[in-house]
Amino acid sequence: MSMPEARITRKKSFFVAWLVPLCASIAVSLTGCQGLVPVEDSIPVVEGYQPDDIPAPFGFELDDESWSYLKFQHAPLPMRTVEVIYWGDRPVFEIASWYKEQMPIHGWEYVSGEDDLGEQQIRYRKAGEYAEVIIQRIPDGQGRNYVTKLVVRIGVDS
Repeated sequence: MSMPEARITRKKSFFVAWLVPLCASIAVSLTGCQGLVPVEDSIPVVEGYQPDDIPAPFGFELDDESWSYLKFQHAPLPMRTVEVIYWGDRPVFEIASWYKEQMPIHGWEYVSGEDDLGEQQIRYRKAGEYAEVIIQRIPDGQGRNYVTKLVVRIGVDS
């Protein structure tokens, strides 16, 4: 290769090495990164979802305030996030005992439990997820009677 050809090749290399990143950065600034990275679908909130691996006691009704993010529920590592709330009228200790019997049947392993002034908190784990069951007696909306509130949360076990 002659000297002029070598200079032209070096200039082309320098030009390409300098121009390509410049054009890419201009394209990114003009498009706001659109088109370079696929836009992820939003994760819808699912209402009225009752997990099939979490039992609900007979006579307890699902609250409309319950919610679930289920986008990754069938992934190799499940990543569903759920909070279901139920209302009923049974003693806290009875519901806690019932969950301690039922959860292993559904594949959940008992981790821990707490009794804090009559409120029971029980934690389970299964295949990279946790389930937390919170049972409490609280006044109803009018403050006249006590009802049992049951909250079940499922999330990624860390």
